Amino acid sequence: MTGQQPWGRLPAPDGDDGADDDTLMARVAQGDERALRQVGQRHYAATWRLAKRLLTSEAEADDVAQEVLVRVWNHAARWTPGRAQLSTWLYTVTYRLCLDRLRGRRHAPLEAAMDVADPSDGAAETMERRSEQRRVRDALASLPGKQRAALVLFYYQEMPGPQASAVLGLNLRAYWSLLYRARGALERALAKGSREPFGRKGEP
Repeated sequence: MTGQQPWGRLPAPDGDDGADDDTLMARVAQGDERALRQVGQRHYAATWRLAKRLLTSEAEADDVAQEVLVRVWNHAARWTPGRAQLSTWLYTVTYRLCLDRLRGRRHAPLEAAMDVADPSDGAAETMERRSEQRRVRDALASLPGKQRAALVLFYYQEMPGPQASAVLGLNLRAYWSLLYRARGALERALAKGSREPFGRKGEP
């Protein structure tokens, strides 16, 4: 895993000064590079993980997460305090950048979207778990980008429905509908030899 923070010569902040995200964005808008780095320290890892799950390429995830930071720098002046959570906007930018990269790919691999089996397991159990992970990975890879994103945000990022719907630019009802269709498509892809339905506690 890389996910290295790409701040180069940006001056290091003196720790996290406790300023809220709106305050930091106002400072970034004024050209404060330390504030930009502080935003990055808070949010870079989360945006990188989302990009990695959607694209399954560490190099591409690095590129996307860096581009998100560039967008923060370039568009901070447009930020409206209190309009939304900064994390939601960052996830939205990340998702859109990933979707741009996914377009044109018929089957983008999802090798790293699944957790690696615990090496402490017995050999047979480990192989079985890895086989199951490959099945889910391949099924996810067959889905359109938006359906894949709906599943990744809810099941792997464990993002609440209202935030996930905002990231995808949907109202909540439309998001639940998309998630329902995506889950159905995934379960159909998994139907042959499937052992368990795909699900998470707390879904509608």
